[in-house]
Amino acid sequence: ILGKYNNREGIVIDTRFNGGGRLHEDIEILFSGQKYFTQVVRGRETCDMPSRRWNKPSIMVMCEANYSNAHGTPWVYSHRGLGKLVGMPVPGTMTSVSWERLQDPSLVFGIPVVGYRLSDGSYLENSQLEPDIKVANSPETIVKGEDTQLKAAVEELLKELEK
Repeated sequence: ILGKYNNREGIVIDTRFNGGGRLHEDIEILFSGQKYFTQVVRGRETCDMPSRRWNKPSIMVMCEANYSNAHGTPWVYSHRGLGKLVGMPVPGTMTSVSWERLQDPSLVFGIPVVGYRLSDGSYLENSQLEPDIKVANSPETIVKGEDTQLKAAVEELLKELEK
């Protein structure tokens, strides 16, 4: 998005079916840019500044299959006011785990060892995240190749761009 798609007016961030990682800080930094000027070369606009952070509208899609940091990432995105959330509620699974193997190396499991505490003393774990716009993908639409969540996100982003 900072390369050939830099001049796009908005972006949809799709976090659905993500198993986690540690993306929340990167997403916050990347999508928290606020335009302070436009670079103009010989009368032609080349890019907005900051040029290393997205400074245009965005929207995030999430679903009930998001896990771990895929719960934390949309939480941070929403909490920091970066944009709206579209999709289905995400279970409160924001923890960091230690991956352990048993004697049989095909058996791997994660032990939650890190919690994420908010300023009010509560934890993100066991705290379900609700979308701003609740949209379910039904089996009937999925088999037709239709993505009602993505469609709703695009429609909402287009509304924001019209403002």
